[in-house]
Amino acid sequence: MPASLLWNVVPSYVALQAAVALLLAAVIISFLILWRVANQMTRLRGVLRRMAAGELDRGGAIENRASLGPGLSALVQAIQENTEGLQATIRSLTEERNRSAAIMRSMAEGIAVVDAGERIVFCNDAFAATWNMAAGGVEGKSAVEVIRLPDIVELIRRALKGEEGLHGEISTGGTVRPQSFFVSVAPVPAFDRETKPAARAAEARYGAVVVMHEITELRRLEQVRKDFVANVSHELRTPLTAIHGFAETLLAGALNDQNNNRRFIEIIRDHSARLSRLTDDLLKLSRIEAGKLEFDPQPVDLREMLALEEEGARAAATKKGLSLSIEPFPAKIKRVRGDASLLREVLRNLLDNAIQYTAAGGQISVSADANGEFAILTITDTGIGIPKAEQSRIFERFYRVDDARSREAGGTGLGLAIAKHVVESHGGKIWVESAVGEGSKFHFSVPLAR
Repeated sequence: MPASLLWNVVPSYVALQAAVALLLAAVIISFLILWRVANQMTRLRGVLRRMAAGELDRGGAIENRASLGPGLSALVQAIQENTEGLQATIRSLTEERNRSAAIMRSMAEGIAVVDAGERIVFCNDAFAATWNMAAGGVEGKSAVEVIRLPDIVELIRRALKGEEGLHGEISTGGTVRPQSFFVSVAPVPAFDRETKPAARAAEARYGAVVVMHEITELRRLEQVRKDFVANVSHELRTPLTAIHGFAETLLAGALNDQNNNRRFIEIIRDHSARLSRLTDDLLKLSRIEAGKLEFDPQPVDLREMLALEEEGARAAATKKGLSLSIEPFPAKIKRVRGDASLLREVLRNLLDNAIQYTAAGGQISVSADANGEFAILTITDTGIGIPKAEQSRIFERFYRVDDARSREAGGTGLGLAIAKHVVESHGGKIWVESAVGEGSKFHFSVPLAR
């Protein structure tokens, strides 16, 4: 080959090699760039998938966004910023939900949330306890299965149809543990994922919130008030009617009847005395319940206190043909701390009741014992006894086990109620053990004097 031709070929060959090298380099660089972009796009696709699955805190960051180009880089940055915003929103909503759930679970009122399918999706402990179940055992069950009261179920079904202002009063527990509740049911918009948007727009679906306010004590107090008014009216009417009747009889001419006028006047005197005792007891009970009971706690010798009441009680017992015995007190019981006159009234009332409700030939005894820092006095009789079902009510105002016998003896029906308040004001308690036909044991405790 001529030298001139060779000289022309060599530069072209070198240029070709350089071009090929540049091309290969460009291909390699492009491949690397595309591989990086594909890798980042794969990561981006994974991030989007995890976001769609709700795993916003596991998305991870996309490194080297500049290598993706201006468009993709801006898209990735927007996605990451959106993810961070969603995470903050979800955290805020979760905290709010947990806070609301904690508040509702700690409320004394029973609260339950029912979905559109009549299933309980949330309830607090108070609601579950109403139906003797644990909160975890209620959620997920149908309202009919848990509540089992047609009135409440009907209110829930009406609320699920969007009806507002639903409430009612129900009672549960039967006679064993009666409870009264004021129930309010309100509809709330429900979202059903399985319902298509067009269907949701055509027919709105609702859930329901059930709130149960316990009003057992309120109803009990209302009944006590009604009974109190009725009993006071009855108790006042009886002596007033007798006084009025015999006074008219005397004015009509019986005043000159030497055989009966004295007896009529004695009847008026007895009924006026009964009326006076009743008003005194009512005033005393009113002061006690208003917290205005005045008493001066001092060391009181139990033996001396009992001795002051023993003479009158023994005379009444002997007149009725009963035996009264005072058992020796333990040496450790000497003095108690309290108001002597009020404690004597409690003891007098219990002794009077024992004598009143014990038939001739029966026995009454008084004993004492100590339990920790309290002295316990017990009055035992062999009387008619008290039925088990009535033992929790005998300390109520005007409650009588034997109504006729109590009125015949001139009782006001307030003695045990006053005794209960007096003992409790001293920091003690009073209770009874009794069986029908076997007699009764009344106990009351008083703090020992230090």
